[in-house]
Amino acid sequence: MNTKLDKVTTQYRKFNDNQALTEGQLNEFLDYFEDQDRLSRTRLSGVGIVCGFKSSYVDLILQPEANLEEKAGSIELDFNLDTIEITQGSGVTTDGDLITLRQKGAASSEVTVDFGVKNYKYYREYTDEIGYKHFRINGQQIPLLEVITQQEYEDLGANAGDFKPLADIRDTVYNKVIILYLESYSNDENPCQDADCDHVGSEQVSNLKVLLADSSSVSELMANGDAKDSIYTAHNVYEELFDKLPKIEAKRVILDATIVNAPQLKIKFQEANAVARNLSNGFEAIARTLGVNMNFGGQTLFDKLNFLLDGRASRLEDYQYRYDLLKDLIDTYNEIKALLLHLNAECCPSITSFPKHLMLGAVGAKLELGERIDFRHNFYNSPITTNDDENYERVIMLANRFIQKINGFQSYIGAIKITPSNLNVRLGEKAIPYYYNVDKPLLNQWNFEKTKTDREKYNLSYHTANLADDDFVQDPLNYNIDNNDFYRIEGHLGLPYKTALQNITDLKVKYGLAFDVIALVLHKEEKPGGEVPKEKTVSIDELRKQLVSISSDISNRKVDSQNTLLNISRLDEKLRLLNKAEFAKEVPSEGVNVVKQDPRKDDVVSELLSEFLERKSGLEHVAGVEPGGTFVLIYENETKNQILADFSLPYLCCSKKEPVFLILPDSKLCQKDAPMAMTVVPENGEVKAFVNGVQIPVITQSGGQNFFNPGLVNSNYLDQTITFTVNDDAVEAQMTVHKNPEITSVTAGNVTYEAPTTNPDTTNPDAKVEFDVVGNLTGLTFTWNFDDGSQIIHNEAPTNKKTHVYKLIAGQEDTFNPTLTVTNVNGCSTVYRLAPLTLTGQSTIACLTGMRILVQYIHAKEGGNHTCNNATFNLKGNGLIIGGSANGNVFLSNTGGSNDKKNFPHGYPQNYTGYDRASEIIINQDEAQQIAALSPDGFISFSLECALNNCHTGVAWTQIFLADSLVPIYDGYPQNNFLSINPCTGDTRK
Repeated sequence: MNTKLDKVTTQYRKFNDNQALTEGQLNEFLDYFEDQDRLSRTRLSGVGIVCGFKSSYVDLILQPEANLEEKAGSIELDFNLDTIEITQGSGVTTDGDLITLRQKGAASSEVTVDFGVKNYKYYREYTDEIGYKHFRINGQQIPLLEVITQQEYEDLGANAGDFKPLADIRDTVYNKVIILYLESYSNDENPCQDADCDHVGSEQVSNLKVLLADSSSVSELMANGDAKDSIYTAHNVYEELFDKLPKIEAKRVILDATIVNAPQLKIKFQEANAVARNLSNGFEAIARTLGVNMNFGGQTLFDKLNFLLDGRASRLEDYQYRYDLLKDLIDTYNEIKALLLHLNAECCPSITSFPKHLMLGAVGAKLELGERIDFRHNFYNSPITTNDDENYERVIMLANRFIQKINGFQSYIGAIKITPSNLNVRLGEKAIPYYYNVDKPLLNQWNFEKTKTDREKYNLSYHTANLADDDFVQDPLNYNIDNNDFYRIEGHLGLPYKTALQNITDLKVKYGLAFDVIALVLHKEEKPGGEVPKEKTVSIDELRKQLVSISSDISNRKVDSQNTLLNISRLDEKLRLLNKAEFAKEVPSEGVNVVKQDPRKDDVVSELLSEFLERKSGLEHVAGVEPGGTFVLIYENETKNQILADFSLPYLCCSKKEPVFLILPDSKLCQKDAPMAMTVVPENGEVKAFVNGVQIPVITQSGGQNFFNPGLVNSNYLDQTITFTVNDDAVEAQMTVHKNPEITSVTAGNVTYEAPTTNPDTTNPDAKVEFDVVGNLTGLTFTWNFDDGSQIIHNEAPTNKKTHVYKLIAGQEDTFNPTLTVTNVNGCSTVYRLAPLTLTGQSTIACLTGMRILVQYIHAKEGGNHTCNNATFNLKGNGLIIGGSANGNVFLSNTGGSNDKKNFPHGYPQNYTGYDRASEIIINQDEAQQIAALSPDGFISFSLECALNNCHTGVAWTQIFLADSLVPIYDGYPQNNFLSINPCTGDTRK
């Protein structure tokens, strides 16, 4: 077996003058470049089947839908049927052989590949004499069949006796795998005979064999064969894994009016955890295939998931975040699964995988998009041509992130924070939730692009201790959040709802965020009907004792921060009573002041969840809220007032204050853009614009609609951020206005017409125009429109001179209106319209040199007996006699006299005695140049003038033909023996 790349030639010799070359030097030279070619093919492009090689078995019994008409264009149409049809294709073996189907050529060493399909009709048992390891198990070849076409069968003649028709194996043919095998070997060297030694040397033979093997044999070959196809095996594992992985999606938590207590709400979240078993099985299969180590402290993945999702050992009722953990894991699992079919890359494909063969799959395999085909070599790309090698790195990172998230989940308690994030993106592009331990291992696995560029510390998260020290990472809401469409709100779970509401509202106001926040209660505690609420009282001494106790707990760290916050919240309820105090007129004997307050004042009004759901739908738990949405906190009742869960709506809802909102179709405009309509909530809201706190007059109104007019932005405020208020409340919308580019001038300059050509196959009426641009071109791009239908190239590099060739028609005047669009780095453009450009196509010689002129007198056409012995004329072009002397070049004399040339029309018999005469004039190149030089507008003036003293004055029938055309561009009687015609267009004029 002649494999080439198992030993690569790495050097060769350069030849000297008059050097006698040895066979070793020549072979070394050839081997070096052949090895480099093969290595370039396999290492820089890839290996496997590139395209084609689709097979089908043509048989009207098993395949009655076969359409013979569709096969009428094939090279080897076989109406006897029972053939294996294989379409042409291309592929590369791991030894660098380029394989296509072949047909025998004129010589034994020649083949043709220019055909669409081959039909194989006969088979015989095949024995590989070379000993190709990829067909052997323990040294024994698996059963193989060789198939040939009808033509190949006929060419074998008497040697075709052991071939049989494929119809004999019709019942099992669909269980056969097709293999293209490049049988490569060296023939023994022929002795040098006589004096001719030009053809000595060992002949290198490569015969392409089309083989069939049972699928069971191929399967056994893959598992236990003498040579391992490591590439197919590895990538087939990914495809098999994808097919076997369970389909998993997270269930939504859908609220309904039956939820009236905390346990019922918890059940809604925990019902979504039923996919834990499938998730465990699926990820364990992924980890086994990819070799990812799973360490869960001695627990199985399923046990670990059950423990985390149950949450019974947690101090905090954080089941909503355990549900979020499950969603994160499912997202990561599905992202891994989606990438499994995009790992077809091989950096250094193993030469021994399939060095001399390609598997095409089973006979008749349907190569449908997205379908996996057993025993077919796909194309395994070089990393230079695909991102699939990077996808493998992504998959490994995602698998490790899956494990890191499980091991890093924590029931965290801390202050309320809002973190900018994104909603409808991959998990790695979102902010890291606060229920994870954001340590270095998790950061390294969270976002592939950031880790790849050494920016893993620039992920955003609730936890910032291990993030970059830059302020825009530590406090991102102070910076540009145009690319964020979601706010994660965290830290409120387990807090009293009033405390949470106040903290979230404070953060919203501090950072100018556009969303609303409300609280919903599961059920309200019943009070005796008609009972007047009792006034609240508080003891100052009791307040002092509680404050001392809380301070002591904090100093000695006796309780966790969550309990401390709860105690402070309860204390806050009593401290608020001091805001509007009514002190007793007399101090009680025990020395305690009593503070009274109407309990119905300054109270947060909470709506029942059940009543809310009657009016509104669409509550989703997403651990935050979109800009312009409503964040909803849920608690059980006034006694059990800790936050149990949060949901959100994608719109503003239920705010006590009328919401304000401003929508701009775009956040960037150019100074010369048209005014932009704005959507304002409320419709009659007053909109103001500001730059650095200074109001600017750029808002106009028309027909009750508010418009932002960029043309009113002062030049001092260009490229700066413009903010807005509606009814004096800040909104999130922002705008930046950029300056339009300017240049000094653009004009059409020199016009150069193409010189007349002497080539009869071309025309040159075109004009080259230079355009001059004056001004500072730094940072600009140009888009030229020459108004002639030529291709417009957008945003090309600017230049002070631009040349364009206008394609014109000889003799025709055209007017063009070119424009130049100048664009700057901000995408702003200015259009410059040039003065109209009038051009006339120049005359050309090519149309003249291919011209013949036929001037005739046809007796029947004239309708009478017309004879004349003095009808001798000079045909002139632009005043020049064509083709001869002044004694005449057109002879129409027909009397048989001295001037009669007997010039009968073409095709008339020699013994013709009638009156018909014809003169044909051919314009040669020299005459064409002279005539063209006298024709500035492309028109040639032909005249038929008397060559004798006494001429007939009638008009002759004239036809003008271009080149060898049988259709004249002119056919008629010129007026007064004079005709003006444009030979390039056929246009005439008086």
